Amino acid sequence: MSSDAMKPRKLPSHYGRYVTPLILTFLMTFAVAGISTWIAVESLGVFFLKSWMKSWMVSWAMAFPAMVMLMPVTQRIVALIVRKDQEDR
Repeated sequence: MSSDAMKPRKLPSHYGRYVTPLILTFLMTFAVAGISTWIAVESLGVFFLKSWMKSWMVSWAMAFPAMVMLMPVTQRIVALIVRKDQEDR
C-alpha cells in the first residue's frame, strides 16, 4: 500500500468558510454551555450532564449559522483595525 493511500483526504480550501466556524462554535459553545449550566445547576450529577448537553446543542444550533453569516462582517471590521503584513515593516 502506498503512503498516499494512508494520508487522510483533505477538503478543498473553499470549505474553510464553513469548517472554521463549525469547529470554533463547536468548542466555544461546549465550554460556555458547560460553565453556565454548572453555575445554574450548582452540582455535577446526571442532571447536570443532561442539561449541559441539551443547552449545548441548542446553543450550537444557533451559533453556527450566526457565525457563518457574521464571519465576513467580522473580517471587514478586523481589516479596519489590524494592519496587513506589508504595512508592518
